[in-house]
Amino acid sequence: MNDSNDSKDLADSADSPRLTGNVGGSVGGGALRGVGIGCGVLVAVPVLLVLGFLVTYSVQRGTPEDYERVAPQAMMTRIGDVSQESYEVLGFESAVGSDASSGFCYPDGLESMADEPADGAYSLSHRWSVDGVSESGAASALKRLHRHLKDEGWDIDSYENDADAAYGLELRASRGGPSDDGGGGIRAVFEWRDHQGRFEGGVHAPCAYNPDAEPGSEPATDAGSEVEPPELRP
Repeated sequence: MNDSNDSKDLADSADSPRLTGNVGGSVGGGALRGVGIGCGVLVAVPVLLVLGFLVTYSVQRGTPEDYERVAPQAMMTRIGDVSQESYEVLGFESAVGSDASSGFCYPDGLESMADEPADGAYSLSHRWSVDGVSESGAASALKRLHRHLKDEGWDIDSYENDADAAYGLELRASRGGPSDDGGGGIRAVFEWRDHQGRFEGGVHAPCAYNPDAEPGSEPATDAGSEVEPPELRP
């Protein structure tokens, strides 16, 4: 009986190392495979991000900006009307000449990195100034205009009507438009500077496509010289 039990114990002990070795090998192989999968994921994620970036960039570059199609003179009339209305509210007593200028329009989003203006698009500005305006006169005028623009639904971006303001008196306002990418807003800026005694106004139009421009043409930067700005009257 003892010999039989001893033989069984020896057989069991002989089998134990082999079982332990197999388990260790299985765990080690699984760990290596896990490391391999983890490294693959780490490599794949940046590649997918780069591919997604390139696809998004290509789509944006191939999609025209959501600007209105407005002839420069029609746009000049639109912002000129804003200038005239603002001038009447300000209450200055003399007629004032004005001028127009234009500039490039740059796309938003990822394609802005290319720093290339949109083909056939322009931005138009209308500017004017009044000399010999006192500080008290400028403060009263801006106060009236500030109240008027708020009542008309404009967003007041900044308003400095304090005599201690570092850069003089200022009112900046904006109004949204139909463009989904932010190109539809009109911006208006009114300033008085102590060292000059000059009151300046400016209305800046949103970016627009010139309907007369040929597809693939250069940006319509000559729009400012092609329009007739209005003379502002009290």
